[in-house]
Amino acid sequence: SYSSVSLNSIQGQWKISKVTQTDEDSKRKLFPYKTLDLTSSLSLSTISLTLNTTAGVPSTFAVNYGTAPSVFKISAGNWQLDDINKPGKLWLINGVDTVKFTLGAYSMLDNKKLLLKQVKSLSGTAMITYDYEFSKN
Repeated sequence: SYSSVSLNSIQGQWKISKVTQTDEDSKRKLFPYKTLDLTSSLSLSTISLTLNTTAGVPSTFAVNYGTAPSVFKISAGNWQLDDINKPGKLWLINGVDTVKFTLGAYSMLDNKKLLLKQVKSLSGTAMITYDYEFSKN
């Protein structure tokens, strides 16, 4: 069982270290599915994500894409967690746009790593999963 996580370990400035794309549809059909590492081909390691807190709760965020494409489509706004003590989901919100992620293992945070998973669905069925691995300096 996992305990709660400190918000201090999630807040701060993160830089992408690795991004992989998994074809969930092929996986379901038992095809030899591919997990592709997109990090270098799309210059994704130039992306940094800053998660700020105010009075002990998530507040604003900023994404600097560097030379990479704008993979999250938004670059600033507010971020939220589904549960401040035992978060499972993290959202980046800008007006009506929300980018939804599932948090990876808490143990990674101890090593200054943050894993955010994003699932792209079609009609409610997971088609592609993106795993964004961030590192903190």
